[in-house]
Amino acid sequence: MITKFAFEKTRGLLIAALFVFVFFFGVSVYAADKPIALSKYPTLKFGFTSQNLAKWLPNSVDNLKTVIDFAKKSDFSFIEIRDANAGLSYDDCKIIAAYAKKKKIEVIYAMGFGPLDSNYFELFSKGFANTMLFNGPKFARTAVAGKEFSDTTKKYWTAAEFATLVQNLNQAGNTAKLFGYTLGIENAFEGVKGDGSTTFGDADLFGANGVNSNVGFQVDTGNFFCVSRENNSASDVKAFMEANGKRLVYCHLKSSVDKKTMKILSSNDVPFDVFFDLFAKNGGGYIALELAGGDSLEDTMANHKKSIEYLKKNF
Repeated sequence: MITKFAFEKTRGLLIAALFVFVFFFGVSVYAADKPIALSKYPTLKFGFTSQNLAKWLPNSVDNLKTVIDFAKKSDFSFIEIRDANAGLSYDDCKIIAAYAKKKKIEVIYAMGFGPLDSNYFELFSKGFANTMLFNGPKFARTAVAGKEFSDTTKKYWTAAEFATLVQNLNQAGNTAKLFGYTLGIENAFEGVKGDGSTTFGDADLFGANGVNSNVGFQVDTGNFFCVSRENNSASDVKAFMEANGKRLVYCHLKSSVDKKTMKILSSNDVPFDVFFDLFAKNGGGYIALELAGGDSLEDTMANHKKSIEYLKKNF
């Protein structure tokens, strides 16, 4: 296991990797040839997470090339590669990055382990090296809820957990910032509002005693309702979002209806306008569709197009 001390030493290796990447690949940001755009929110960029297709196309070089091809054909601007435990090798990511560059598709590389997991810094070191290979926005993403939520009745962090959580996230965020990236963490099992004394949630994490400015918020619009174990009110979620609009990194766009993720975007407990307005106000935004899987790969791909049709019609 890599300790925090050893993690600090890996920064030199990451710097070397960054210079290699810049020399061989160059750094540029692409847009689709005819990118998806909403009339009400023209600055938003739309993509999707590879997790949507993972049942049929689990992570591999060839499968992710197929995902990129689908994104290109469907006029998406980017994809998020969900690599929960940083399982893709550095060499694999170099190949995928070159292919995405050729297709002019931006890539966000998303790690999925939690900051309280014992191997967080070990996996972050590996995953962040992968992150820097891809052309796209300068985001480094991990989960925020990890193995501490293995107890399915758990709704919040304890005071001791919260203190370590903030410390670990600040360290990872500071490292990401050193390379010009913003660490984004996603809301999940935890509730929005703890009591700030014995229980701690999202509002505490981004509050006065929470993470520093190098840690941003990768919001999932549906997780507040279909993943969180607390019955968060729409008003509390809206207030939390409005208080933290400037912390937004990017968005998983998910419809939650009756505490279930929908296969096609539709309504949500907090309307999409609330999130879109905040991203537009703060300079744009990367919006990744996250959909429940359909009956087949073809069906799920079709649901992406239906979801975009819904967005164009309503926004």
